Amino acid sequence: MVSQNARRSTPHLTMASWVAVGAIALLLGPVQPAQSQRPTCSRPDTPENMAFCVNEAFTAADAELNWMYNEVISNLSEPRRELLIDAQLDWINYRDAACEFEVSGRLGSIVPLLEITCQTRLTNVRTEELTAYQYNYYPNHRQDLASLERQHRSIVNNFRAYRSTALLDASERTWQQYRDTVCRFERTGGGNAAWENCRIRLTQQRISDLNLSAR
Repeated sequence: MVSQNARRSTPHLTMASWVAVGAIALLLGPVQPAQSQRPTCSRPDTPENMAFCVNEAFTAADAELNWMYNEVISNLSEPRRELLIDAQLDWINYRDAACEFEVSGRLGSIVPLLEITCQTRLTNVRTEELTAYQYNYYPNHRQDLASLERQHRSIVNNFRAYRSTALLDASERTWQQYRDTVCRFERTGGGNAAWENCRIRLTQQRISDLNLSAR
């Protein structure tokens, strides 16, 4: 069970993230810039600088997400607030499982950095969703949901031939839970049309994330 106080705040680094940071520390030593001055993160030139910049990007993305989450939740009625809390917790579970699967086919010391980079990317996407909630903006999507779902199932089945099914199943299970909870929340703000558009958008995002996992 999650306490009420814990449920009302979005964690910063999750356990998976701390494991990744710990792995970087073991491999590279303290995550600090190699020079006394701050590195240029557009083109980090050493492994230490790369680790520093990856963690800086995640920290910034996480801070922005937490700020927007608190802005949104402070303006919601109690029933919608509870739905958003549940959605955010489900999103955290999905983000961590999805990124663990995304890097599962990689080897070497770069893997922890890739996992945090994945978490940063998904965090930025979630912040965009929260920003849309703040302005009560639920865009229409014209794609066919049934077609997207068939495409999604095909990609998942292809992965089963050569990737960890346990990690794949975990990422799929947490995504489905996140999708359903988020879309219930969005339906309370935009009706049945928002529910349909939410499922289309999240299925598109899931297909995109799975395609990145295949690289």
